[in-house]
Amino acid sequence: MNPSDPPRRSSIRVSLTVPFHTVEVADYLLRPDVLAYWLGKDSVLQPEPAALARLPHATLVGSGIEYGEPLSGKVSSLAWPAVAKDAAKESAPGKSQAISDSRFDLLVTLDPPFENKHISFSLTPRPGQSCRISIVLSGLTSCGEAHAGVKTWQSALNRVARLMARAELVRRRERQAVIVVHGIGEQRPGQLLRQFVLNVFDRDGGELHHVKPDYVASLFEMRMATVPRNEGTRPTTDVYELYWAHLIRDTTVAQVYGWIFRLATSPKDKIPRSLINLVWGLRASIVAALLGFAWLMTQDLSGWLTGLGLGSLAALPALLAIGLKALRDHFIVGYAGDAARYLEPRPENIARRQEIREAGMQLLDALHDKRRYSRIMVYGHSLGSVIAYDILSYAWAQRSRRHGAQSKTRSSALRALEDLLNPRDEAAAAISAENAQAMQHAAWNEYRRNGFDWLVSDFVSAGSPLTHAQWLLNLDAKTQFAELVRDRSFPTCPPQTEAIKSPVPGEQRQAFSFTHAYVDEQNPGAKRSVQVPHHAGLFALTRWTNLYFPFSGLIDGDPIGGPLAGQFGAWVRDIRLDKTKGFAHSRYTDRDLDPEAVLQVRAALHLPFQRTLADYAPERLHPSVLE
Repeated sequence: MNPSDPPRRSSIRVSLTVPFHTVEVADYLLRPDVLAYWLGKDSVLQPEPAALARLPHATLVGSGIEYGEPLSGKVSSLAWPAVAKDAAKESAPGKSQAISDSRFDLLVTLDPPFENKHISFSLTPRPGQSCRISIVLSGLTSCGEAHAGVKTWQSALNRVARLMARAELVRRRERQAVIVVHGIGEQRPGQLLRQFVLNVFDRDGGELHHVKPDYVASLFEMRMATVPRNEGTRPTTDVYELYWAHLIRDTTVAQVYGWIFRLATSPKDKIPRSLINLVWGLRASIVAALLGFAWLMTQDLSGWLTGLGLGSLAALPALLAIGLKALRDHFIVGYAGDAARYLEPRPENIARRQEIREAGMQLLDALHDKRRYSRIMVYGHSLGSVIAYDILSYAWAQRSRRHGAQSKTRSSALRALEDLLNPRDEAAAAISAENAQAMQHAAWNEYRRNGFDWLVSDFVSAGSPLTHAQWLLNLDAKTQFAELVRDRSFPTCPPQTEAIKSPVPGEQRQAFSFTHAYVDEQNPGAKRSVQVPHHAGLFALTRWTNLYFPFSGLIDGDPIGGPLAGQFGAWVRDIRLDKTKGFAHSRYTDRDLDPEAVLQVRAALHLPFQRTLADYAPERLHPSVLE
């Protein structure tokens, strides 16, 4: 081949298929640090009309190539869909999907003496959540230019291929964890775990699971389950159970009756409307029992007792004793006793509450500290949802300021959330819980990218007694639930705010975040700062979804659960399940009795999970020196 001979074609093309969406690749490859890695340290390329471009240039020398000064040019044609970088745009899933399916094109026209040459970059969607990167160099006048161009741009794509292979390896190894917290009753270790995994994951759809020893829990009885990854949608998922039933023991009937009596005699405005008939029925039963006992004390019972047969006289007390003991031990102590001991902050209950919360904190800390998981979801059923709520609240207060290696410092998504609480128009004020959750997830992603150590992305409560918080969670007769919310003892969704100065003169802004300074690891003598939520700002970042069956009549539906937005904030996404016949409190994870509820639990956990390419790729890249 004579390098000066005219080429057979006036253009050359090199291409590469990568396993990521076009929008991710488009946003990532043109980052300055990444661009310097695959195109060389002196390269410049931005998706802006008429933007300056500096691209590698090589000439043929013998059988190899030699790099010279970069070629200069300008972006002369651009079809590069806007990337939804800010949190407000990230809250529009349909638009994000449309961008992911778009084609990206960028054309650079070179400056004289190469003004007839063009370099085009295109990203084309491909099946299976992948895309093709194509680079075309046109206006070639010799075989030498063609040969040097192929080698130059193929080498660049080879560096991209290595980068994408590393990112894909990290993605394939990604794991997520689910913590399930059981409710009241004499639960056995692993009971909820097995029911949850068998029902929430679809065995018929190929989602098999493996039960393994739980090396995190200190309780030898415990097991965990692993559900292998589903290609392209869900990473490997480990399911853990927080078992706490063994920590509430020695409950007395007097403790339970005392708790029930305090609830039954609460003021009318504290009793949930859905339970008012049951409470009045309980009150009537208590009064009837007291009147009946008083009446019996005034009667001479010897006459009709004498008429009973000796056999009946002996059997009746025994039968009554057995029945009352079974009712007392199984339901009153075994079920209501758990709620009485955990929900009442009395001195004799504090040690039990502390042990349960410590067990939950140890599990959550262990999953964070293993550095094995990209995110954690927490599911709590019945009283387990209250326990999970408490554990998350305390864990957030202790872990939320822990800062590791940092790659970015930005707070745009968090500020967008605060903007929802400072609406400029009615549309902003009326945002749905679903859209708020999309923005919370964007803020959670931003918080993680800023180097903070908080992995809990989702909290799902089912059949939660938190719906009756104003009735159940008062500290004492004087300190009511609403006051505890105002002073941030109970985190809400959205978090409680305080008024601060606004950039607009004469106005104030509602805020739940503050400026947090930390040492810059790359420059220990300096500090950097970022906005972070306050100590009760857990649900600025963690989405809260609540499921409940509507309660009607005496036994239909779930009298324990109900909506939570009225008590804990408008960003709680309440999901009202279909009405049922019969008691439904135990149906949330029962595919046979209520498959729709199981599907809603699965959707609420947001099990399909993929981060962006930038999250999988290496954080620090060294610029390439082209030789």
